[in-house]
Amino acid sequence: MNAAAAILAVVVFIATTTCTDAAAAAAASTPPSFPGAPSKKVKLLQVQVVHRHGDRTPITPMKNETYWKGILPPQHVLDGISKGTRLVGDGNSAHAHAAAGRGPFGQLSQLGLLQMVGLGSKLRKELHFDDDEDADNDANNLHHEDEHGHQHINKGKLFHAKAPIHPQRIKVTSTNFPRTVQSVQGLLVGLFPDGTDDHHIEIDVTKTNKMIPDPQPRRTAEQMELERKLAARPHLAEREEEMRDLRTKASDALRDALGEGYDKVNYGVGEEENDDGTNNEYRAKPLSWSQLAEITTCLRARNLLPESITEADQEAISAHAAWRWFENLRHPRLARLAMHDMTMNIVDGLHKSKSCARTGTEEDEPLLHIYSAHDSTLIGLLCAFHLQQPSQWPEYASFIKVELIEVEDVGSSSQVSEKDYYVRFSLNGEVLRSSWSMDENGELHDLLSLDRLTEMVNKEHHDDEIAVTIGAATAVEAEK
Repeated sequence: MNAAAAILAVVVFIATTTCTDAAAAAAASTPPSFPGAPSKKVKLLQVQVVHRHGDRTPITPMKNETYWKGILPPQHVLDGISKGTRLVGDGNSAHAHAAAGRGPFGQLSQLGLLQMVGLGSKLRKELHFDDDEDADNDANNLHHEDEHGHQHINKGKLFHAKAPIHPQRIKVTSTNFPRTVQSVQGLLVGLFPDGTDDHHIEIDVTKTNKMIPDPQPRRTAEQMELERKLAARPHLAEREEEMRDLRTKASDALRDALGEGYDKVNYGVGEEENDDGTNNEYRAKPLSWSQLAEITTCLRARNLLPESITEADQEAISAHAAWRWFENLRHPRLARLAMHDMTMNIVDGLHKSKSCARTGTEEDEPLLHIYSAHDSTLIGLLCAFHLQQPSQWPEYASFIKVELIEVEDVGSSSQVSEKDYYVRFSLNGEVLRSSWSMDENGELHDLLSLDRLTEMVNKEHHDDEIAVTIGAATAVEAEK
């Protein structure tokens, strides 16, 4: 074993035995519950995972570059985790987005890499049934019957010994940022602890602008204009006034530590003044909330906060930045403008998996689709799918899991009725209910019908198209 392989093995060992909070919170996947008769046969058909990258250095340039370079993974470790993967698209070019970072900034840290390898290991345990003894016996031993008499195929797992997790059965998509590409490469190390043999896993990096709510420039002028209008709402202005002193204090405390080009870092829904990302006059003022939150989070994790910024201050900064993101993206029209392409891609994948004959060839729809992205992606999807707001901001290595579940009613004569299909969403193992799952009694449910999900995603998009068409026609009439 060469030095690089030996060091990589140590990374895998540490990451799989010492998990981060986000990874450790994801307990083994719990099969859905169906109280009452008739008995049901339940099968997990597909899982889509959208994860945030691991711990990183500040995106905003800082003066002490030597320190931040020192916490990055060594190049030979990065070379090691990239083996067995192949980038599809221009993965070597620097991305134009301001949040991509430059030099040592905005890069995955050694801690972040450990988090991602640990997350990959956790996902393997959640999704793969590794009981070789049962696999050698009768096929029925692979299944589990719950207290209600419902049978969970493969004990609720996606993979098992006779159909194990394999590069051919997964698909990977990532934003074209070094930290997200390296994050998913680390995740794959944990997911495939014995390697992938000669099978290369392709990482598609061509869909960046569809995977973040704040591409630069925005996909439409309407989104940029709507962001400006929403940011100017009275209750936001009132909250900004309440938080002004903290923003000024924190900005002043950080000013001497900021590096060259800090004023060019401009990103975030509702925080960008211009489409081209340049607004030097704005940047001469206190730092944006996105910058304050990301800088202080990185500093606090390393006990480097300035004395004048307390931990309570840092928590208040992060909470306010999170509130702003949710407050804007909860607007239905903005959520669709920002995230519709990705939500449709997820829903299309669910339908393709539902209809897939599973021939065992490369043409099959993947059983597992992994998206490597950002906290803003997770927030955008939570809002676009009308999911319950989590109790805290998605930390590094957090992940949304989208499960496609097939359910059959089994009668006393063992005749199987028509199959139904449901979707379940969770964040770090905590099930999140969609407002679209509300029944006639006003109660939300863990499972959302795939048909209902598809109807609502398409209906809202269709309603938007009608509204835009009517608005355009009205404007034409007004000009006459």
